[in-house]
Amino acid sequence: MTVERLPDMNVPRNVHIAAFVNGELTVIGGHTTGFIPTNTAEYYRDGAWHLIDSYFPHDYGFGVVLSQEEILVGGGCAEAFGVGQTQGVELYNALTHSFFPLPIMDQRRTRPTAARLSDGTVVISGNWYNADYTSTYSVTKGPATIRKSAPQKVSPFIFQTSQDNAIIFSGIGSRDEKLEPVAERLQGEPFEVPLLQEWEDWEMPDGAQMSQFFIGDEALGGYAWLFPAFRKADGELGLIKVIGEDFSVLKTERPLSLEGIDGEKPIRSPILLVDKENSCAWIVQSIPVMDRIYVTKVEYREALRGGKAPVMLFRADLPEDLRAPYDMTPVLLPGGRIAILGGRIGVDEYYPIASAFILHTGPLPEKSRLPWLLGLLAGILSVSALVLIALRIRRKVTVTQESTRETVFMDMMTRIQNLMEEKELFKRPDLKVEDLAAELGTNVTYVRGCISGTYGGSFKNFVNEYRIRYVQRLLKETPNAKITALAEDAGFSSNATFYRNFTAITGLSPAAWLKQQ
Repeated sequence: MTVERLPDMNVPRNVHIAAFVNGELTVIGGHTTGFIPTNTAEYYRDGAWHLIDSYFPHDYGFGVVLSQEEILVGGGCAEAFGVGQTQGVELYNALTHSFFPLPIMDQRRTRPTAARLSDGTVVISGNWYNADYTSTYSVTKGPATIRKSAPQKVSPFIFQTSQDNAIIFSGIGSRDEKLEPVAERLQGEPFEVPLLQEWEDWEMPDGAQMSQFFIGDEALGGYAWLFPAFRKADGELGLIKVIGEDFSVLKTERPLSLEGIDGEKPIRSPILLVDKENSCAWIVQSIPVMDRIYVTKVEYREALRGGKAPVMLFRADLPEDLRAPYDMTPVLLPGGRIAILGGRIGVDEYYPIASAFILHTGPLPEKSRLPWLLGLLAGILSVSALVLIALRIRRKVTVTQESTRETVFMDMMTRIQNLMEEKELFKRPDLKVEDLAAELGTNVTYVRGCISGTYGGSFKNFVNEYRIRYVQRLLKETPNAKITALAEDAGFSSNATFYRNFTAITGLSPAAWLKQQ
């Protein structure tokens, strides 16, 4: 990876809230030098950090992005040194770069988690050295208490499992004790998660947001999540997949606990960032004593289809004027870039840093290939200037061709989607890619390549997703209709094929999905 140095922030800060909204990196709250809460925020624009005041400090508070214009922030420590809890809530507007105070929470909270559900409701849970209640919050209506949490926990994960329900769980209790693997339901009784008996260190990083773990599709009613954990038996890092209320381990082509180039191992407490658009997850870890940061890329699409996820390791050696922080608050940016903003340089909380930089991902060469790569580089450097010029010209032509191909593919994909939605071609049980090509007046190879390149899956899966959406819409409109009749109308050749595809796409059976609507 290459490192792009940004100007230092105006205020050194740790355990703050960080996000990318309105096209700007934004940091809010946290504590600064001396473990003192700061009621400031900053946004990065035109090559500089701009400092603004917030109403409350939100040191160990929560932040949840409501839209590309607004962040809801609340809670945090009442005093310096991580003491006490607060219940202040405010709304940050990224267009006006200003804060607006809102009704306070129903509970004083430190180290809570907040998650926005599909209907706009914000669920809040978790508290540190104080009573933990599960609550909801509305910008217009304020707070509402649901119940006292069981068990009492800190920094929990909050994963939506259906349109109106979610599960809440953490490996750490409100007084820093280890918890049994029990998940609380937003609606319903708690339940045990046997898989988490085998894994540890599964709690939310301070300052993280639930959206960075989501891999599902709200439009299809499919709620799926990933989070990192360590296997107790051997300390191996893994990703736990949650679909609905089902927990399983994501299968990967190679172990995730990879050694660095010099044999060093990154520290624990990995931070996960999901790039849902490209179906990949980034695991960020640091080695402060060597000023290195490792990022593991996991392309999870194949693993969701029963295969194994490809894994790639990246490394950044930081320049002398940068330090690798123990605590990190990374933010995923477009194009697979990762911003690292602030953190702390020691093992205590008294020395936050103001540094900010962006990691540009690039493949990490394996040690066994390094001599060969050096020899290849020497050979390239020895060729004539004319060859280098020719290569540059060819590269420009290739980029132009790839850009043109991408534009043509997107245009063709729009035509394909219009055909599927307007003519409902998916209703044909024997629909083949040849039929679609004939409708479009083009060749089969081109249509198949277009779907593979833009949708990222096979023609069969592409058609079946349209069929499932169609059945879901009819189930909502006529919940008493016979499911098998709807499946046949949608184009499925058999009930077994329908049920298999419905479960694979939504994570639920048709009956279970309908019950949650």
